[in-house]
Amino acid sequence: MRGLTETISGDGIGSEALARALRDAAERDLSLGRLLEGHANALQLIRHYADPQLVSQRPGDAASGGLLGVWGADVPARPVSATPEGRLSGSKRFASGLGVLDKAIVTAGRGPALQLFLVDASDPARHDHDSWDMAGMQASCSGTFDCDGLAAEPIGGPGVYTVEPFFVGGTWRIAAVTLGGIVGLIEHASRALRERGQQDAEAHLMRLAPISVRAVAAWPAILRAARFASGPDGHAAPEEAAVLSVSCRLLTEELGQDAIAAVERSVGLSMFTTDDPTGRHARDLACYMRQATRDAFLLRAGRAYLGSGKPLREWLDDDL
Repeated sequence: MRGLTETISGDGIGSEALARALRDAAERDLSLGRLLEGHANALQLIRHYADPQLVSQRPGDAASGGLLGVWGADVPARPVSATPEGRLSGSKRFASGLGVLDKAIVTAGRGPALQLFLVDASDPARHDHDSWDMAGMQASCSGTFDCDGLAAEPIGGPGVYTVEPFFVGGTWRIAAVTLGGIVGLIEHASRALRERGQQDAEAHLMRLAPISVRAVAAWPAILRAARFASGPDGHAAPEEAAVLSVSCRLLTEELGQDAIAAVERSVGLSMFTTDDPTGRHARDLACYMRQATRDAFLLRAGRAYLGSGKPLREWLDDDL
């Protein structure tokens, strides 16, 4: 983990190198990919919105091996809020990296008043691992984080979290992690079939080859979205950056669903045992892909492609 965080924390890493690092980490372990994606997201928010002193300090800490994260989901009955002095109350759920992260960025408030705060995430007394009662992503160290009475450092002003191209425009990172998870699942399935001497069976090839073909075709689209959102084009056309990125996320989610179904048919009942590596990876992938607002993202992409008056063919080239 330390070497990977140092790699992606440097100022010189480009979007394509970051996408590749996230993909390759998730191929091995989706929980690792999830934590590294959160770290990359936190670094981006700090570099773009924090005051200069924090910008100079935190990326250096991260480059020395410290791990950061972003926690946005509130416990419904206890949403996080902040006093004018930066003292927090409430709790975050689905917080990944409990006991692993050094610092985390949390959201406080709602709507236009939504604000980002950097907090110390290391106090085990604030961690509730038992609340993560999920079939997948067990190694992500997820659970609930208690913010009550916690002193916090603001990151930018109200509303910066949802500014494009760094909000939805950053979902190309999630697409890269998802694709890595898909590649890892196919590798697990291929290994299981080779151990049975069934790797050349036409029925399995007919199921798994289309998934592999689509995975290979999806990767350039993710790289293109990453380049666009992370470069001057994304700053000049932030909505286009968001649409390209969310399209890749939707694409990889559909591919991931199809991959799980195909692998289940080929590997069969053995992958449903609790300790089967193929089954465990499939459960991690299914859990990771179930992130919020999928329907809203699909509507956003559909309106851009079909209702904006801009011909669909113009979305196919880099110079949008």
